[in-house]
Amino acid sequence: MAKLSFWFRIITASLVAVSMSVILAGCSAVRLGYNNLPDIASWWLDSYIDFSDTQGPQAKVALQKLQTWHRKEELPAIAELLVQAQTLAPQNITPEQACKIWESAQVRIESFIQESSRLAAPVVSQLSAKQLKHLEKEWASRNEDWKKQWLQGTPDSRIKKRVDLAAERFNSFYGDLNLEQRQVLKQQFLQSTWSPETGYQLRLKRQKEQLIALQAMSFEITKPAMPLPQVEKTLQSLILQSVRPKDAGDLSKQLQLEQQACQNLAQLHNTMSPAQRLKAQRKLKDYETDVRELMKI
Repeated sequence: MAKLSFWFRIITASLVAVSMSVILAGCSAVRLGYNNLPDIASWWLDSYIDFSDTQGPQAKVALQKLQTWHRKEELPAIAELLVQAQTLAPQNITPEQACKIWESAQVRIESFIQESSRLAAPVVSQLSAKQLKHLEKEWASRNEDWKKQWLQGTPDSRIKKRVDLAAERFNSFYGDLNLEQRQVLKQQFLQSTWSPETGYQLRLKRQKEQLIALQAMSFEITKPAMPLPQVEKTLQSLILQSVRPKDAGDLSKQLQLEQQACQNLAQLHNTMSPAQRLKAQRKLKDYETDVRELMKI
């Protein structure tokens, strides 16, 4: 449930669109979404930053280059990852097997971060103080929406909402969950080390850190200006912190959450019936086919 950071959410958009999040849509929707990602991501970024007349086209060109690179370099690896997942779908799995899949995805994410940082650096270095103020206001507005979504209501109603949302996602992948499987989800959320309260505080902390880093990269704000290679390196470090925080306490919590996620996935998958597992396997095969079709374009 923890939210990805501002830059990481955009930079991993194309990866997510054809891997983890594909379970939420049909194959045609995945292809359409992937092929239109430069436009979608550019629009999304503009809503946060309010690009200037020159920055907007530059950002879109960078996103197009990123997509071209990703299509050639990353989609083949993602297709193979989906093949690995297909072999696991019909059988019981262990938390270690689930984590192995996640670790392979993590390698792809880090590769994506490195390339996207290189392409994004020229645009990021041009952000003005006014644009960063705009970003702060957007964060504040969306933080209020986040609180309304996750921090309102009784503890029981919050848990129910999380179960309902998770069940909806798993339903699209395995088919309808039964009462026992929904109960497994509920128990997992009750035992989770993540809570809306801690998630919100971490969200604010990351936003503050990101703003400070972005200010340091801005040619307008920093005198003398930070050299572009250093902007690239700083941006890469900033994005990596979204998945591997520098703070020892935050890193420990992140690793604990990932381990718990592997355990939870294995536990839930192992409750699935043969029919549910077959549906999951077919879904994964469809996504693999979809990815391979995207590789041809």
